[in-house]
Amino acid sequence: MTASYPSLAAKLDHVLVATDFSAASKEAVLYATAIARRHNSKLFIAHVVSSRSESALMDAWRAGQAEIIEQLLANRLDGIEHELVVKSGQVEEALSRLIAEKGIGLVVVGTRGRTGVLKFLLGSVAENIFRRARCPVLTVGPNIAGQNLEIAPERILATTGFAAHSVFGVRYAIWLAQSLHTSIALLHVVTGGGELSSDAKAQTMAERLGKLRSLIPANVGLASEPVVFVEFGSAPEQILKIATAWNANLIVLGLRNVQEASRDGTTWARAYEIVCKATCPVLTVRSPE
Repeated sequence: MTASYPSLAAKLDHVLVATDFSAASKEAVLYATAIARRHNSKLFIAHVVSSRSESALMDAWRAGQAEIIEQLLANRLDGIEHELVVKSGQVEEALSRLIAEKGIGLVVVGTRGRTGVLKFLLGSVAENIFRRARCPVLTVGPNIAGQNLEIAPERILATTGFAAHSVFGVRYAIWLAQSLHTSIALLHVVTGGGELSSDAKAQTMAERLGKLRSLIPANVGLASEPVVFVEFGSAPEQILKIATAWNANLIVLGLRNVQEASRDGTTWARAYEIVCKATCPVLTVRSPE
C-alpha cells in the first residue's frame, strides 16, 4: 500500500505551521511538531507581520525565538530539523510564496473560535491558503481543547461523495492510516434522501456501502478492519455526528483542485462548517486532477 502512494509520503518531508503566537497557534504548533517527529519532516515555523518596520520584524523574531525555546525546553523539538521564518507584507501572499519556495507538503493552522475561524478562513488573510493551497491543510479548530495533540490520531474518518476529489481524499486517508497504524472509517452521506421509502433507503444504503468497501484496496495492511458508514441528510451535520459517535480524532476531506475550487462555493461552505464545529482537527487535501 505504501508503495502505491510514494508521492503522498514524499510530500510530508516539509511541514509548515503558520503562527501568530496566540493560544490557538500554540495548539497548531504542538500538532505540527508531532507530525514532523512522526514523519521525520523538516518543520518551518512561519510568522508574517503586515508592518514592514524594523521594530515590528525584530519583535516577531523575538516572539518566534521564544516559541522555539519553549518547545525545546519541553523536549518537543529534539531531533527535529526546524527553521523559524519571519516575513513582512501581505500574509496570504507571503505564505503562498513560502509554500512554493520551501516545497511545503502540509500546512498546519490554528483557529480561535467561530468568529476567529470566520476571520481566518474567509478573510483576505487565509482564503488563498485554505481554499487555494495546493498542498494539504490541517486546521486545528476551536473545539478540541483537552485533546493530546502530540500523539498520532488513532481513529481517522474519511468522507466521500464518490467524486474524483473526494476519492483522492479517501486514498490519502488510507495511506495515512496505514503509515500511522491507526483505525480508519469511511463515510458517505446521501443528501436529499428524506423522501425515499424504507425499501429505497435500504437499497441505496446497500449500494453505497458496497461502493465504500470497493475503495479499500485488497490486502491493504491496516491496523484493524475499516469501518464503513452510510447516512442520510445534511453532509456537514452527518459528518460531525459520526465523527463524534465514532470518537474520530482526525477528519479527512477531499476538496476539488484549485481551479475548480474557485468556481465551487458549495464544497467550500461545507468544509468551512465542518472546520468550525469539529471536535477534532480537519485535514483537507486537494485532488491533483
